[in-house]
Amino acid sequence: MIHKKFIFIVVIFLLIAFAGITIVKYLGHSDHSGSVNEVVKSDSIQTFWSYYNRATEYRLQGKEDSSIIDYQEALKLNPAHEDALYYIGNMYMKLDKFDQAQNRWEKLIKLNPQSERAYNQLGNLYFCMKHPDYFHPEKSKWYFKRAADLNKETLNPNLRLGEIALFQDSTNEAFDIFNKLSLMDQKNAEIFFIVGYLNWKSGKEQDATKDLERTFEQGITTIFINEQGGTAISAKNASIGKNKECDLFMDWLTRNLTVPKKYDIRVEMPKVYKKFDEYLMKMREQLNHD
Repeated sequence: MIHKKFIFIVVIFLLIAFAGITIVKYLGHSDHSGSVNEVVKSDSIQTFWSYYNRATEYRLQGKEDSSIIDYQEALKLNPAHEDALYYIGNMYMKLDKFDQAQNRWEKLIKLNPQSERAYNQLGNLYFCMKHPDYFHPEKSKWYFKRAADLNKETLNPNLRLGEIALFQDSTNEAFDIFNKLSLMDQKNAEIFFIVGYLNWKSGKEQDATKDLERTFEQGITTIFINEQGGTAISAKNASIGKNKECDLFMDWLTRNLTVPKKYDIRVEMPKVYKKFDEYLMKMREQLNHD
C-alpha cells in the first residue's frame, strides 16, 4: 500500500514538473518571439530612414531618378509617410511624369485631408503650361482655394489664384487679389509687376510707372529655386511652390524682364507692359485652344 502511494506521489510530482517546464518553455518562447519582432521592427525603421535620407540627398543634388528609386523603397516600408509621398511627387513632376505626381499627392490627401502642400502642388500641376493635357485652370483654382482655406497666412495659393484670374482675363478679380497681396508682402517683385500691369491696362500710367520702379528695386534679375521646386523672382523674397518651367508668368519674367543699368522708367514702363500683354494674349490663345 505504501509502495503504491509512493509511486502515485512520484507520478504526480513528475506531471507537475513536466507542466512547469512546458510553461517556462512557452513563456520563454513568447519572450523570444517578441524580442525578434522588436529587432525586425527596429531594422525596418532603420532601413526606411536609410532609404529616405539618401533619397533626400539625391533630391537636393538634382538627381531626380535616383531620388525616386530610394523614395519608392522607403514607401514600401512605410506607405503612409507623408514627406516621402510629397517629395516623390515633386520628383515625378520635375521629370514630367504628371500622372505619377498626381497619384502620390492624391494619396497624401487621402492620408491627411488637411495637407495644404498637397493641395498646393495639385494646383500647380493643373496650372502648368508645360503639359497642355493637364492644363485645367478651373481645377487648379479649386485646389488653390482649398490650400488657401487651410492656411490663411500663406501667400502662394492666393498668388496663384490671382494669376489664374489674370490668365482668364478676369481683370477686376485679379486686381483685387494682387492689391491684397501687395499688403501681405511688400518685397515680392512679381506682385508689384502684375499690379503695375493691371494699372497700365486701366490707363493709370503714373501708378504703373511707380509699380514697375518698385519691381526693379526688388532685384528681379535674380532667380532662386528652393528644395521644393519653388521659385522666386526677388533675391529678397522666395515664394514657395513656384516652378518656372510650368509657370507661364515666371517663364516670361525670367526670360524677358531685366533691369537696365541706365533707364528712364517712364520710357521703359509702356514697352515692358505692352510686351507682357502680347505674351499673355498669345498664351491664352494657345492654351485655350489646346
